[in-house]
Amino acid sequence: MAPQLAEVHGSIVTVVDNGSTDGSIAAVTAAHPNARFIPLGTNRGFTGGLAAALATSRARNVVFLNNDAVPEPGWLAAFTRAIDEAPDDVVSLGGRIISLDGTQIDFIGGAMTFDGHAFQEGFRMPIGSRPEPKAGDEILFACGGNMISRREALLELGAFDDDYFAYLEDVDFGWRTWIAGRRALFEPRATVRHASSSTSNRLGDFERGVLFERNALQTAIKNFEKLQESASSILFTYLHRLHHYATTRNANAQELTRELGTPSTLPPRERGLRGRVKRKVRGTPPLAAIDDPLTAMQFRAFDWILRNEAKLAEKRARVQAMRKRSDREIFERFPLLVVPTYPGDDTLMSTQLFRILRGELPSVDRTLSDIIAR
Repeated sequence: MAPQLAEVHGSIVTVVDNGSTDGSIAAVTAAHPNARFIPLGTNRGFTGGLAAALATSRARNVVFLNNDAVPEPGWLAAFTRAIDEAPDDVVSLGGRIISLDGTQIDFIGGAMTFDGHAFQEGFRMPIGSRPEPKAGDEILFACGGNMISRREALLELGAFDDDYFAYLEDVDFGWRTWIAGRRALFEPRATVRHASSSTSNRLGDFERGVLFERNALQTAIKNFEKLQESASSILFTYLHRLHHYATTRNANAQELTRELGTPSTLPPRERGLRGRVKRKVRGTPPLAAIDDPLTAMQFRAFDWILRNEAKLAEKRARVQAMRKRSDREIFERFPLLVVPTYPGDDTLMSTQLFRILRGELPSVDRTLSDIIAR
């Protein structure tokens, strides 16, 4: 089941079904006969579900709510009051998200990394352990699982990019909001309790990993004002991570790092007629093989970027054409993070070459344990 989109003015709830097979359609229509129900037949992801719902909406404001989130009393009233009272340049309000048992932070604001990834500040840390934004404070992006937007402004900015399927689409939209000279604010009184990852876990870690990697790359490609300056650190980081996985997690990986002129450590191939017969029957054994899903994940993500480069170039042109605020101004408000996140990142980010390639936009060094509970 996809997230639901509620039309605030008109009291209509739209529910999009992303190809469920568990009887959700019958259950929802029986329990809520007045709801607008859109069965897609196939799983078009978080962004596909929202796009289908938005296409039918004529409301002034729309609310996005994850299917695994439970609103607390006063949630919708807080959202509608806040969006009605917000200045004209505000497109979206992000609500507060906490764990189902009410003890941990899920979303109280987020930050973006230099390479297009993002973090929820204080994720899974105890409530009260981190300072929380006040009502009306500016945030870089609202979490797509609990937000309200002015529909016309949302659509003017392109809404959520349907090519994302899931993950980072709200970060991308938040960045575009600020690029266009508009803003997003926080509304802590619109609180929901969230069963974090209960839906996304069905994708599996490696499928989610592909989405994280490709979506971070396309977010960076589309939105950075001076891509030629930012791309060096982004691509160097991506290649470093790919190299780390390839050389540490795959069969015969030593062949990938063997110095020129040094002997191979692989068993010598059998020569003569017997060897030729074996190779004919069994094939030539590979010098090295990619048999690790994390390595394959990195390749699959970059393959998507290469196959869609023309579309990404067009999207980038549209984003930059609506620019009214520089990246420097945006990231002076919300500094980019440089965070060792993946295996090998500590080594990467301590290298002289990374320091040389690191962009000049405002950024801060953080540790993963300072941002989220591990």
